[in-house]
Amino acid sequence: MRITRYRREDFDRLMEINNACYVPPFCAPESTMREMMMVSDIFVVRVDHLVVGIEGIVGFAIVRNVEHPYIWNIAVDPTYQSRGVGGNLLREIIKNYTLNKESQILLHVDATNPAQKLYFDYGFRVVAVEEDYFKPNDGLLMRRVLP
Repeated sequence: MRITRYRREDFDRLMEINNACYVPPFCAPESTMREMMMVSDIFVVRVDHLVVGIEGIVGFAIVRNVEHPYIWNIAVDPTYQSRGVGGNLLREIIKNYTLNKESQILLHVDATNPAQKLYFDYGFRVVAVEEDYFKPNDGLLMRRVLP
């Protein structure tokens, strides 16, 4: 498993993964994904041994970096969930922005989403609870302070 930068030909596979991981209204449409990709850093997880139907890409993260890095989207192909892909993405994101001398990374997660355990494991902490952020669920604004 290796993490690389985004290539234009990756877009369709990233949309497949996005659509498999999120349901409306939280599944970003193609136009929104394209807009975010134009102004964000994109981390793509590839497997070295291609699996039929997987095309080598098993996950990705889109990080908008305006004032502070903000993980806008992180998605792992359901077939590869619980295999360390999300953790590898977070490790790479933390390393990348630490080397770039950023002070923190932010993200929102649905208060009912079990992925928040992964974020806690990688040093993210809740800094605010935002009521109805993921209507009807509350959102947790989480921050990872960087060294």
